Amino acid sequence: MRFRRRHLGLIAALLLSSAPVMAEPPKAWAYMGWWMPDSWRAAPLGEFDRFLFFHLTISDTGAIAERNGWPENWVDLRNAVKNNNTPLDLTLTLFDVVAFDKLFSSPEATQRLLDESLLLASHEDVAGLQLDFEIYTLVPPQAIAGYREFIVNLSKGLRQLSSPKNLSVFFPMGGDSQLYDAATLQYVDHLVLQGYDAHWKGSKNAGPVAPLVGDEAVTWKKAVAQGLSLGMPNDRMLLGFPLYGYEWQVKNKTLRSSTVGEGVATTFARMPEDMLPDFKFNVQDQVRQYGASQDPVSGSSYYQFKKENGDFFEGWFEDWWSLNIKTDYLVNEKLGGIAFFMLGYDNGQLVDYFLKYRHPQNLQSLIEKLR
Repeated sequence: MRFRRRHLGLIAALLLSSAPVMAEPPKAWAYMGWWMPDSWRAAPLGEFDRFLFFHLTISDTGAIAERNGWPENWVDLRNAVKNNNTPLDLTLTLFDVVAFDKLFSSPEATQRLLDESLLLASHEDVAGLQLDFEIYTLVPPQAIAGYREFIVNLSKGLRQLSSPKNLSVFFPMGGDSQLYDAATLQYVDHLVLQGYDAHWKGSKNAGPVAPLVGDEAVTWKKAVAQGLSLGMPNDRMLLGFPLYGYEWQVKNKTLRSSTVGEGVATTFARMPEDMLPDFKFNVQDQVRQYGASQDPVSGSSYYQFKKENGDFFEGWFEDWWSLNIKTDYLVNEKLGGIAFFMLGYDNGQLVDYFLKYRHPQNLQSLIEKLR
């Protein structure tokens, strides 16, 4: 027994003297949807690196068209993140290409948005802003130039506040317009790469939502390559991870079969019916009934079934297996981390799993295995 203890002590000493400095674990960000006002209450707020309130909507005049109760209806949330020292960012969204063109082609509207954004960021409970401007069709170069100038001015303004604030942007993949260039991204603190919706409700074929690799326009590796090509450092890029999936009626049992009509969105876990009326199914109930398989090509999971009337169905989603694969990728590539969308859709299961196991193995855990 004494020899064994001395042996373990020698191993520990050798490890301490020769082991390299452990890499920082991947960060965990989470989006909290205003339509799930209590989803944060059961979440381990202190474990998150950033918490993003989703969302405030931008109009084509540069005004904040919809605040979804921010800040007056969110006193408990604001106090909770403050008590846990968790940075809280506001997500500003714009998804309409016509509104984008009108806004950023107008110096007056762009200036109004800049003023209102800085006013939002100056709130004592706000740690930063995220721009989630998802434009996938072509917009005039003038509007893109106006948007890039806005980002530079916003970044400078955020740093000149009495308490400097963070600026991140959501980076859409697979579109015809390139909203960002390397010069503009130098003014951005973090880039959240679109890591999901490689297939969506309207896809012509069923397939993975968040593939690691593949022929899809949206994959994790393609997103990272795009970020790197624009000069973004690895550790300042995060990947969006969906806590939802999609299910489609398909033509036959062949994997990735052609879809029949539009699919439906599925939460990972069962949710109260009155909370998310647009989500008719959840992944876990479907898997309990029909089983699940893993696709080693994409690093995503799926299920298939046939109804009594002969109709075939196929659903794709992310789970613990796929989260492990993607976490390994984050660690190996020294990327910044994961941004979970949307908090609560998994009833905390996948998020808690990531928070628990994202840390690299420490010396003590290794010694415990040697006992």
